[in-house]
Amino acid sequence: MLNERLLCPSMNCANYDCLKEETIALDLAGVDIFHMDIMDGYYMPTMAMGMGDFKCVRRNTKKPLDVHLYAINPFPLVDVFIGEGADIIYVLPDAPVVTSNSLDRINLLGKSPGLGINYGTSIESIGDLLYMVDYVMVNTSPNIGPRTFAPQAWEKVKKLLELRTLTPFKILLDGAIGLDIVKRASAMGVDGYVLGTVGLFKPDDKRSYPEYIDEFRRA
Repeated sequence: MLNERLLCPSMNCANYDCLKEETIALDLAGVDIFHMDIMDGYYMPTMAMGMGDFKCVRRNTKKPLDVHLYAINPFPLVDVFIGEGADIIYVLPDAPVVTSNSLDRINLLGKSPGLGINYGTSIESIGDLLYMVDYVMVNTSPNIGPRTFAPQAWEKVKKLLELRTLTPFKILLDGAIGLDIVKRASAMGVDGYVLGTVGLFKPDDKRSYPEYIDEFRRA
């Protein structure tokens, strides 16, 4: 059973030297969904987590795993990651393929389709795709440069909340998420948050994962 406020650690920010131990510790701390960024190196000029990392996290938790596919062609990857145990798959509406095909495939395989809305993607451009998804994740920070929350994201959140009155989906925020953002967004009706280096993975802060998670639950 998921909490009303979904807290999703971004495993791309975890300590790769002990990914198994990180997964177990976060599970015990009470996180809701493990967030996995998968990049093909073409959609964006960087690489992120791979199948080996995904399998490691999947073996060490029974919590849901989401896959955020930064891929030019996500369609063939849908079957691959669902076959390995993904529960939610986010695809990008501005990928140069027909996004609805991937969303249909995720739904056909009995898992939850999601849309990942990039920092530069307008809500108006996603149109009827919202009727096909269970989750919408808004990237609230530019992908290149320092991770800071962009104030323009609040307008996207407001538009999505209005559109959600027509079709049900959960709204999550990803990008420089701290306690102040969670307080404001939760009051508006946002459902969940991807927690990375700003909110959770802070090597210079000696607090434990349960302490962090408790703070975000109470924010």
